[in-house]
Amino acid sequence: MSNKYDFWYWKNIFNNKKIKEINNFIDNNFDNYQDEIEKAKDEKGVSKKLATVKVISFKKIKNYINDFKELFMESANLNFGYEIFNLGDFEKCNLNIYSSKNLGQYNWHIDNSRNDLYDIKLTVLINISKEKYEGGNFYIFNNNEFEIKELNVPGNAIMFKSYLNHKVLPVLKGERRTLALFLKGPKFK
Repeated sequence: MSNKYDFWYWKNIFNNKKIKEINNFIDNNFDNYQDEIEKAKDEKGVSKKLATVKVISFKKIKNYINDFKELFMESANLNFGYEIFNLGDFEKCNLNIYSSKNLGQYNWHIDNSRNDLYDIKLTVLINISKEKYEGGNFYIFNNNEFEIKELNVPGNAIMFKSYLNHKVLPVLKGERRTLALFLKGPKFK
């Protein structure tokens, strides 16, 4: 783990065998594709995200994540000082698929909630890419732009403050896959 530029990371959350298993499971059991209305948009209303997003409930993938759920929840509290709600069965998780076929990317954005009762406090990204890829570098902006190289390795996971601007550069070769979990808590005051 590292606390650098408002993020934490873990190495080897999943090995190659688990990465293949979870990809296969999600590809065959996801609930739906993310609607365009849910994607972040720029001031002209154009989507900032050029990726395929398969949405799946936590209930369906919790057997893959449960070993790390407590680690994520404890880190949210101890390393960020956030009160976080438990990841419930009906929470939505996103499999983000960025392909070189269309230079998949995600311009600067934040992860936020449109709900009046809670905020998304932290974002967890787990690299579950099945193949080598080029490009797709991940950046966070917090007074400066920082590349988070730890996310480039399949099996690694990062956690960061969701309100920080972040982006994914275009994938130039292959396909980059990340599983996104959103940890929610009481509204910021």
